[in-house]
Amino acid sequence: MKNDICSIENCEKKVKSGKICEIHNWRFRKYKSYDLPVRSQICKIVDCEKSKDKAQSSAYCAMHRVRRSRHKSINLPEKKILPNGILKICIHHGRLTKEDCYIVPNTTWLNCKICKKEKSEKFKQKNPNRIITKNYFHFGKKTPKFRILIAEYNELHKKQNGLCKICNKPETMKSANAKSIKRLAIDHCHKSEKIRGLLCHYCNVSLGGFKDSIEILESAIEYLKLHS
Repeated sequence: MKNDICSIENCEKKVKSGKICEIHNWRFRKYKSYDLPVRSQICKIVDCEKSKDKAQSSAYCAMHRVRRSRHKSINLPEKKILPNGILKICIHHGRLTKEDCYIVPNTTWLNCKICKKEKSEKFKQKNPNRIITKNYFHFGKKTPKFRILIAEYNELHKKQNGLCKICNKPETMKSANAKSIKRLAIDHCHKSEKIRGLLCHYCNVSLGGFKDSIEILESAIEYLKLHS
């Protein structure tokens, strides 16, 4: 029962599951024992029962190691109450509103747009000969050799009326996140490395499965004729 006392000797806490309290339940899942391991194996902080961060060869657990590194203390600093309309205080540009911030992809972190723009400009000045990839689609290997301008891709797409060059049907394969339909794949000759056209996912994969061999494809056609 929930109101029962933990069955472990000298423990007066209430039961969470079975016959033991939450702390002893956690210890057993973590250390396979109701007793704490030798102090040398767990965090240096007295009230902490977490194991040491062995990956960093630290005397502290991962949580306390990160806190000491970021805040120079094992305790979290108090959260500052920001004025209305202010989302973040940048150390370089002061108070930032919603228009001055952007959310880092796949996180909830807010960063300063002005800082990002300044870093981008500095990077462009230091790397004037860098390869700009945002204007290109890559195919095959991701190198300058295997890429096509987006404008050239769009022109090919328009010539084919947005249809696969083999089956004359639009692409139906969904992207990895299943939110949109994939673009037509860029098909190229593996010998001459020239672009042949745009294909749907299934036609492109089928050509790869037949190893671009005319003999195998002709044999497959004869096979289908015999058994149709």
